[in-house]
Amino acid sequence: MLIPKASTVVSEALREQIMKGDWLVGSRLPSVEKLAELFQVGRSTIREALASLKAQGWVDVRHGGGTFVLKDKEPAIGIWQAPEIQDIKQLKAWLELRYILETESASLAAGRRSAEQLSELKQIIQEMMTLQEENQLDQADIRFHVAIAQASGNPLLAGTLESLFSSMGPIMRESRRLWLFAEQSEASRLSDEHFQLVEAIEQGSATLAKKRMASHLRKVEQTLQRLSNS
Repeated sequence: MLIPKASTVVSEALREQIMKGDWLVGSRLPSVEKLAELFQVGRSTIREALASLKAQGWVDVRHGGGTFVLKDKEPAIGIWQAPEIQDIKQLKAWLELRYILETESASLAAGRRSAEQLSELKQIIQEMMTLQEENQLDQADIRFHVAIAQASGNPLLAGTLESLFSSMGPIMRESRRLWLFAEQSEASRLSDEHFQLVEAIEQGSATLAKKRMASHLRKVEQTLQRLSNS
């Protein structure tokens, strides 16, 4: 039985507290520092938990302004939950769905993103360039792609993509680790591709944003397929 990540435990606990009414819609959650002290975990764990809640539409994380509750219950029709990846067939299906969702997200984000969302994307990339720990960089990469989906203006896109990432089983996590850390040049090239993608979104070019996202994901897909077949 897999032990859930600390950030998952924290995000679920916070969601339950919100649903119980401990924090009302529109209210501000305690600071990252206070939550870290409350749950006896590191600040990075709290940030990951809040990023997950944000992707699911529970909270709004405002840089320098705090975290605010957006809803206190699940909608009648919940976001679809992806099955955990256990074999190469499921991996191919996951990659195909991710490609469809993310290329369209990038295209929509080019026309709908706000200045604040654009700033957040750039900030995540800058953060990724300073991180050394594998798990932290992996989580930052996920936050980057979810943030693009959020910038699309369609809340269901971000929630569905978050569900896909959370469904990654051991094979997917190992593949992502090898993709990011097999060679330093790969991690550097990944940052360059992220910068180019944000540049297209900033320019407002839906066609270019979609093209660059497609190119980026095709490279990731080829690497993951090769690793999974080795």
